[in-house]
Amino acid sequence: MQPPEAPDKKTEYGSADIHIHSMVSDGMADVPEILEFVARRGVLDVIAITDHDKIAGSYQARELAAERGYNFEVVIGTEVGTTAGHLLALFVEESIPAKRSVAYTVAAIHAQGGLCIVPHPMSMLSESLNHKDIAAIINSNEPDLYFDGIETINATIVGAISNRRAKKINLEYKLAETGSSDAHFLMTVGSALTRFPGRTADDLRRSILEGTTRAQNGTNVSLRKIGIRQIVKQQRKSGGFFVRGAFKNMTKWLP
Repeated sequence: MQPPEAPDKKTEYGSADIHIHSMVSDGMADVPEILEFVARRGVLDVIAITDHDKIAGSYQARELAAERGYNFEVVIGTEVGTTAGHLLALFVEESIPAKRSVAYTVAAIHAQGGLCIVPHPMSMLSESLNHKDIAAIINSNEPDLYFDGIETINATIVGAISNRRAKKINLEYKLAETGSSDAHFLMTVGSALTRFPGRTADDLRRSILEGTTRAQNGTNVSLRKIGIRQIVKQQRKSGGFFVRGAFKNMTKWLP
């Protein structure tokens, strides 16, 4: 099923940012700050805290959102490192073991009833799945090996490479498209969006499964506005994440 055209007046569309990092991993804002930021802006209906290989921040976000009565919902999620690159696990309740094969990770996500999204695919600046990795799952005959969506807009520097490639291959694969900030800085939350018919987390899940989501750019935040000091601090915290990812995966992109 093709994603819908621009929302019409008869359909109410919600907005989600389903790829956000907190201080639980390598983000620069803690969970309460993120929730307050989202509440103040009033743009997002659904968010997911997807820390690297950790789920605690997502639990905290869901509990705080319910306790404080925010007008948006929190989906439990995590960004899982596999032996080939990262995957987003959404609508899960338990951690997914890291550094396993792509096939193991995809199956583990689905075993929990979760959704598996391919983030920043084919980016040399991050630990990302390449086209061969993606095709292997899509062409698998195993019933639990499939992707539920692909991130066609990633608002980070990583996305400068991955977005064009993701959109191109998705013309063939026709997975549900998602847009996400991949925010590691508070002000970048909401810089890319997943639009979906409805407003709730259940609506978002249904839309991904039906392939009716669409990716959209959100609020543009320049690197200058973030500030070089913040960027350097974040890179130190993550251990030079982008550089390590590019070096580690370099052989994947060579002929």
